[in-house]
Amino acid sequence: MNRLFHFVRVLVGALAAGGLVHCAGAAQATVDRMYVLECGESKTNDVSANWTPGVNVGMAWEFSDNCYLIQHGDRLFLWDSGMPDAIAAKPEGVTAASGLLTLWVRKPLASQLQALGIAPGDITDIAFSHFHSDHVGNANLFTAAKLYIQEPEYDAAFGPNAAKFNFNPALYENLRSNPTVKLHGDYDVFGDGSVLIVSTPGHTPGHQCLLVRLPERGAVVLSGDMVHFQDNWMHRRVPSRNFDKEQSLQSMEKVAELLAAQHAALWINHDKAQSATIPKAPQAVQ
Repeated sequence: MNRLFHFVRVLVGALAAGGLVHCAGAAQATVDRMYVLECGESKTNDVSANWTPGVNVGMAWEFSDNCYLIQHGDRLFLWDSGMPDAIAAKPEGVTAASGLLTLWVRKPLASQLQALGIAPGDITDIAFSHFHSDHVGNANLFTAAKLYIQEPEYDAAFGPNAAKFNFNPALYENLRSNPTVKLHGDYDVFGDGSVLIVSTPGHTPGHQCLLVRLPERGAVVLSGDMVHFQDNWMHRRVPSRNFDKEQSLQSMEKVAELLAAQHAALWINHDKAQSATIPKAPQAVQ
């Protein structure tokens, strides 16, 4: 049984268990709305140094960095928390990735949530595509939320050798006491198929993507760092600093199969050109 068939079978079972049997023409459960938050931006002077090994040598490249707030009934699910808000105090930006990147935060995450009338303590559920600093930069704000994390990522991030995986525990240390669901693969967050965590290891040991069913746009898959921009997706390129190249390639194929099966769009988190076409908070995406 291939991974995609198993994933769809689990999804159908979850829908049936919730009284929403999935069949041709049947309406599928959706979230109420999603807000796309601008959680930083970055630039490299040589994209080949990590992201396109041997290709585009010496070419500068700019990246977006988004967070996603999903409303599902009375629950608020935050996917990624972006770069640390503290970077906003440095308009010249800060360097990262051994000098490969310059990072900026123009709109602190906390202030964007406040503009929506939401306090960090209102977030009921939280998950991260992975635990690199541009995705968990504000994680310590959300100590009341239930955390969903693949067990290999948990072991790497909260174990004694976090630095080996380019993780910075100071950014997420407060999450140790959160109610935590350690995952071993794909997971239906709300039990109705509207938000599905998709296990996609490779970039890090427990990297994951997110499938969200929106009421008007339909299904979208949030890429995390499974891929960084469209050209790499088209050519199935693996960044040189990924944890496992073979896993990375397998995860890309898994997502490609998922997109086809679910008629879903792929929203690539760091693709600045694509990000510019997606409405940002306070406007909701539906």
